[in-house]
Amino acid sequence: MNIIAGVLLLSLISAEVPAKITYLVGNVIVERGGKKYVGVLNAQLYINDIITTYSESVCEIQFADYSLVRVEPNSSIRIEKKEKVNNKFFQRIFASIGDVITKVAKLNKGDEVVVKTDAAQAYIRGTTFKTSVDKEGKSSFSVFVGKIKVKSLVEGAKEILIDKDFTAKIGKGELKPFVEKLPFEEIKQFAEKYKDFLDRGKLLDSLREKAEKEIEEKKKELIKERKKKVKGCIFW
Repeated sequence: MNIIAGVLLLSLISAEVPAKITYLVGNVIVERGGKKYVGVLNAQLYINDIITTYSESVCEIQFADYSLVRVEPNSSIRIEKKEKVNNKFFQRIFASIGDVITKVAKLNKGDEVVVKTDAAQAYIRGTTFKTSVDKEGKSSFSVFVGKIKVKSLVEGAKEILIDKDFTAKIGKGELKPFVEKLPFEEIKQFAEKYKDFLDRGKLLDSLREKAEKEIEEKKKELIKERKKKVKGCIFW
């Protein structure tokens, strides 16, 4: 495997830099433009980057909208799309194999986050769920917080609402997912195993709320300043 042991550029994430690695254990490979790099903490990630973990390695990725994605061992995802138009953003990642945990804060109206596999795609508003893809391409979407909508990639398929504590399983070419309630033990194990990840997600939620509050306050200050200037103008 031809891997360039280089250091990927580091910086804050932004519209131009949609994501960065914020947590890393073991060996993680980032494929970009046909070349493979060793993933490092705080490395910038771009559209079409493929992030792959191996045995006993884990990677967490923070996106510009404060959503958090955890790539479990022996798993791989690709950042397919990230764009912002008229203050509304659209983000899509493709999970090709393994397990991926996604934590998305409550989105603003018009925003959209999608996790796609070879069998279906999940539309997210604000939730925590696990996507699993096996070697045969069968996918499952297990919801632990909030709700998601799952839609098969087969033409004519409809969106299916998946509630908290339920899972949707679907294979390639299937029109509808099979939906069933998650076992209590699985829900309990998820909360215990991913407690640190969930805590980091909560911290991001609070940072987003703080940032949005600061933006609103600055807008109000600008409006006040403009009003003062208008009042101070003398018209002849």
